[in-house]
Amino acid sequence: MKILLVTNKTYREQIDGGHWNIYLPLRSLGHEVFYYDTVDPIEKDFNKVVESFKPDLIFCCLTGNPGIAPAEPWPYLENETASGRTRTYNFFCDDTWRFEDFSRIACHFFNVCSTPEPHYVARYKNIGYSNIILGNWHVNIDLYPPLKFEEKDIDISFMGAPTPGRKDFFDASQHIPVKIFFDISHEQMMEVYARSRIGINLSINENDPDKKTQMKQRIFEVTAGGGLLLTQHHPGIEQFFEIDKEILTFKNAGEYSEKVKFLLKNPKVVEKIAAAGHQRFLAEHESKIRLSKMLKQIMSL
Repeated sequence: MKILLVTNKTYREQIDGGHWNIYLPLRSLGHEVFYYDTVDPIEKDFNKVVESFKPDLIFCCLTGNPGIAPAEPWPYLENETASGRTRTYNFFCDDTWRFEDFSRIACHFFNVCSTPEPHYVARYKNIGYSNIILGNWHVNIDLYPPLKFEEKDIDISFMGAPTPGRKDFFDASQHIPVKIFFDISHEQMMEVYARSRIGINLSINENDPDKKTQMKQRIFEVTAGGGLLLTQHHPGIEQFFEIDKEILTFKNAGEYSEKVKFLLKNPKVVEKIAAAGHQRFLAEHESKIRLSKMLKQIMSL
């Protein structure tokens, strides 16, 4: 299939996840992919790209934020969708806090869209948009160092900027020894996940004024690296991993502290749950598996 990938190739001057987890896996699956970088496209005339490449699918992950991606081709995509000659698709990332002011409007620019939130499929249908699929985050396993569990040398890690909310959470967690990593390259990030026995996920998006939880890619990054995922609970996560068998969840800092203390005293439990979560990831959430399934859904709607 000829796929025109339309998303930001970089974020804060680093190669972003779309390159690692969409572009490379699509190429590995045998698709012909042209990357239209919405930060700084090689060919700025989107119509010219479409006319010359003649894609079967325009695969987008657009932000609606010109500060992040100043070259997002919204009017051209709307026209291409209306023309009916090329299937268009967008992957939405932040529906728990951007649905009302972004996703519910932007979805009509595309033939098909996806949401990472199981409970939001019905919300799209309620506004009259029926071509919505559940398309959660996924991770390209090819880029992770193949470390065995006994080779891991980081007990507990968290990947993310130390925002005030996150700092308050960890400060309230009875001085649990968590190594926090941020402002590192994607390659370094994958190495940290591969080296971590336990990976923490905080599900609140700090950009959300209401500080709601949401599905995070970190859920799949931790399990891809073969560590045990200890995640702040978010509704719908049970559709992707079996709680207490493949991952562990917590609802507050006190429950988090109790579970970490238990895990540190029971390394065999950590290894067992980590292995189960990793196997579930490999079976369902690895990028090539997830993308293959999504492409079939997108092209059949």
